[in-house]
Amino acid sequence: MSNSDAPFGLRPVSTLTGGDYKGKLTQVSLASTYATSVFVGDPVKLAGSSDASGRFPSVEQCAAGDKIDYVIVGFEPDYSTESLNTLYGPASTARTAWAVSVTDMIFEIQEDSVGGALAATDVGSVADVIVAAGSTVTGVSGVELDSSTAATGSSAQMTILGLALGTDNEIGTNAVWRVRVNESNLTAGSSGV
Repeated sequence: MSNSDAPFGLRPVSTLTGGDYKGKLTQVSLASTYATSVFVGDPVKLAGSSDASGRFPSVEQCAAGDKIDYVIVGFEPDYSTESLNTLYGPASTARTAWAVSVTDMIFEIQEDSVGGALAATDVGSVADVIVAAGSTVTGVSGVELDSSTAATGSSAQMTILGLALGTDNEIGTNAVWRVRVNESNLTAGSSGV
């Protein structure tokens, strides 16, 4: 059976201590001056500012090589418009989002398989994400694990922990992997944004 090609960005599944993911979230903001759409499953980084109240840090979508601080898991409804069901953060639109901190979390992510699929021997290796546009219909991220960046002994955004559990997932093209974030502004010793 082959894996389906259905990217979803990063999905929190458990913690590094072996506990279940309990759904603890942080509110973050997308500034009206930020000209990129953000989707559920997108890795985001601190943008060095906050919303007008100073309570919610402003974030921006991560690119390959950026430090990842949060993963978007949902958006607050925008009651100022008639479109309460917008499932993503449109470009140049102020939005409040719900996000999970990457600290001590394990995520699942689909690999892009460009240049070849990851193998069992890649478990323990590091790799970056590759950003692709999400769906404005479903609100789901298009971010994937960049299989061509998998390497040992170097730094990258993610450590590959193993193949994600499930009978509909196998090693090969478009496999889903469990990963942890290596590079974040939220970890001890970080120099900040």
